Amino acid sequence: MPDLNAHSLYHKNYCPFCLKVRAALKMMNLDVALVDAGADREAYQELVSEGGRGMVPCLRIEHDDGTVEWMYESDDIIEYFEDNFAK
Repeated sequence: MPDLNAHSLYHKNYCPFCLKVRAALKMMNLDVALVDAGADREAYQELVSEGGRGMVPCLRIEHDDGTVEWMYESDDIIEYFEDNFAK
């Protein structure tokens, strides 16, 4: 099972797809680090330079081997958490 602390959700407060993911995380009772790419210019730049796109929501997953995966699309992110963390 992946470590929940190795995950960060890049989001914007006003984004409806981000709200959808945050609501799903709340329903699953998962506390994931939130990075506001709308308010934090440096976080937005990291999202673009490392993730490849400025689109949110985006889940940053740091794997045990040190590699980093950037997952876009709200439904994919929710499914990932359901498959790996939902009880």
